[in-house]
Amino acid sequence: MEIIDLGGHSGCKILLCETDDNKRFVRKISSSVSYNKRLETQARKQKEFKSEYIKTPSVLRTGFTEDNLFYFDMEFIQGVTLSKYIENVEITRIKELVIKIINYIKTEKSTDSKTNEAVFKNKIEKLREKLGKENSIINEALSMLEEHSWSNFEKSTCHGDLTLENIIIKNDQLYLIDFLDSFYDCWILDISTLLQDVELLWSYRNDEKVNINTILRLLIFKDILIDEIKSDDDFLYVEVYYALLLKIIRIFPYAKDEFTYRFLESKAKYVIDIINGEKKNENFNSALCRK
Repeated sequence: MEIIDLGGHSGCKILLCETDDNKRFVRKISSSVSYNKRLETQARKQKEFKSEYIKTPSVLRTGFTEDNLFYFDMEFIQGVTLSKYIENVEITRIKELVIKIINYIKTEKSTDSKTNEAVFKNKIEKLREKLGKENSIINEALSMLEEHSWSNFEKSTCHGDLTLENIIIKNDQLYLIDFLDSFYDCWILDISTLLQDVELLWSYRNDEKVNINTILRLLIFKDILIDEIKSDDDFLYVEVYYALLLKIIRIFPYAKDEFTYRFLESKAKYVIDIINGEKKNENFNSALCRK
């Protein structure tokens, strides 16, 4: 079996394998025995995924290595990530891409499960313990997150890490890869992760210079996405930004260099300003209604 190392996230190995009869597949191997359960959850998410708008590589088999590391094999999709594809895509096609993703997210939504607010409160409390003495921006963000009601975050199916890098496109078909076992499964978190890329440029943070054409396409992508969110009352526009703020703050403990730390700091301030701006609008509209 021929093997090419494709790298990987979270310490997991991702290998492109080829059998003797020239059939290719991708194998993802756990980083450690303690990580096995998380990777099993990811494999199950991918295997059980169903959508008429987006596909995912088929899970072919699962197993354990000689070192007792869990692995799963999946279909090899020879496409490009959406983060690369968007650099040159025709501007007229961007709306089509956004609509496909939004339609997929709509199918994730569920009102069958009650929100477990305690999970959010516990997560924020732990972040306070780790980051409470950092700086004024982080403290302001934590206070906003602590005061916020998370009652609208009903449990639902979700990808868990819906970045542009985890969406592959081949022959106009979108595929999701690298599902993640998030601390809480909710479709709102998926939308916030998408905004983390198209509005905050997370996937492009290490690029020395982002091409102006890419910036333009990302802005168009973001504007269409925001319009779609605002046009559907169920999408709870402001809640998406609270979720985005939480995502940013959760990354701080893993920021090992000054550049990443300052990047997160500036983006946290940016999102705080958006939320505060929306609060002012709500207060203004409420005042008008009372007249």
